[in-house]
Amino acid sequence: MVRVFLDHVTKIFKGEKKRVVAVDDVTLEIPDGAFVGLLGPSGCGKTTTLRIIAGLETPTKGKVYFDEEEVTDWEPRKRNVAMVFQFPVLYPTITVYENIALPLRAAKEPESEIRKKVKEIAELMGITEILNEKPIKLDVNSKQKISLAKALIRDPSVFILDEPLTVLDPKARIELRTKLKKIQLGMKKTMIYVTHDQTESLTLAEKVAVMNAGKILQYDTPEALYDNPANTFVGWFIGNPGMNLIECDVVEENGKLYLSTEGGFRYDISFIADELKKLGQPKTVVLGIRPEFVEVGSGPLKAKCVHAEYVGNRIILHLESYDRTLKAKTPITVRARPGDTLRIDFVKERIKLFDPKTGNALL
Repeated sequence: MVRVFLDHVTKIFKGEKKRVVAVDDVTLEIPDGAFVGLLGPSGCGKTTTLRIIAGLETPTKGKVYFDEEEVTDWEPRKRNVAMVFQFPVLYPTITVYENIALPLRAAKEPESEIRKKVKEIAELMGITEILNEKPIKLDVNSKQKISLAKALIRDPSVFILDEPLTVLDPKARIELRTKLKKIQLGMKKTMIYVTHDQTESLTLAEKVAVMNAGKILQYDTPEALYDNPANTFVGWFIGNPGMNLIECDVVEENGKLYLSTEGGFRYDISFIADELKKLGQPKTVVLGIRPEFVEVGSGPLKAKCVHAEYVGNRIILHLESYDRTLKAKTPITVRARPGDTLRIDFVKERIKLFDPKTGNALL
């Protein structure tokens, strides 16, 4: 097990017409034995960051450390990293047993030890019955289980998982997600999990680094990312649906403080007036409120229901409130049809305010 530390790492790819900053001054510490997620949209830099950790890419600037030792220029083999990719990488014409045993054979372990370890990992992954099959005959769910078994059977310094569940069907994805967490807790190995799927990252990882445009925008626990997003991107990206974001003017009238728009949206925020004054009372802010904390049925705001989206025991209401659009995630008991006019309110302690220029959290 190792502690992984990226020290101001930048990766620039230079093409014929332009340069692309894939990773932009990233500093990240992954504790020894932790399960950490790298989460973000396609092209955000998460896979390049992973490849730098594995030694498949060399940073343009910055350094990589395993524990206290700099490994920036070490080749992948020397780093002792086990990787699992989005698409299973197996030898199709040899048996599942032989595929899983390959890393141990390369390490010249005794045959009796290989048999023991393959049996144990096959039982753990639920693939004992296909050990004598050849991967070419198997479905993608089974192939990815074999790929994971092949990586887990080693004793690497770090496990790196690059969107390993993306190609699986929903049932297999949930099954393997549960297995991975159980395995990591049992083995206490350093694991880095790269994905664009927030459900995977937030349910598996102890801490998650949310990335966009090559930068880490917030590195925190799943609970903190949800409750206290550091900026509007994290607020919008985390959650299903993401946070409602409404740019408003801050207006003071008759001793009260309001969020206001030209179209008539107006919300009393006098309860946080003192906090805003400490910040110099900005003239404009972005109101952030998660759909779960939009209360439907009563309140100071009017909203028109545009669309009702049923998701199990919840309904996502798409609303127009004056000149702004927002979503409310409500219990199934809330009855609203397109065209209905509703009254809404916000859970006050769940309101977040952001700087409209930087996107960074104010309150």
